Amino acid sequence: MKHLLMTAAVAAALAVPGLSAAQDLPPAVSALGLTDVQVHGKRHADYGRKIHGTLPGGTRVEIELDRNGEIEEVEARGRGLFPIAEIRSLIPEAVQSNSSFPADARVEKIEFEHNGRIEIDGRLANGREFDAEFTADGQLIEFDVDD
Repeated sequence: MKHLLMTAAVAAALAVPGLSAAQDLPPAVSALGLTDVQVHGKRHADYGRKIHGTLPGGTRVEIELDRNGEIEEVEARGRGLFPIAEIRSLIPEAVQSNSSFPADARVEKIEFEHNGRIEIDGRLANGREFDAEFTADGQLIEFDVDD
């Protein structure tokens, strides 16, 4: 009987991809309010996981986690962009307080480097492409806008 119950539990988990793994999301990822969540291992399990999901505004994203469950990057799938406001909880307050922080931008990708730097690629409210880099304590390193 125990074997039958264990088999049924495994079968149920396999029938809904990512269900059991989705319940094991880091708090920072859970706070984003993703739906349609699927969790996949990276090529080598020691390198972490990839999470696919839909932000509240409807954009599909891929979130890469390192082996410790820390977010390495959030990237829109396909050619999508998402409002930076939808991932604000991931960005240190010091960065958001910088006058160069593009609070009204739509983001293609944001990377959280192990050295504490944050790189953002996307489009400003006026439609111009930009890439910006900040330190975790809010200092602007670089802000480039395409002409």
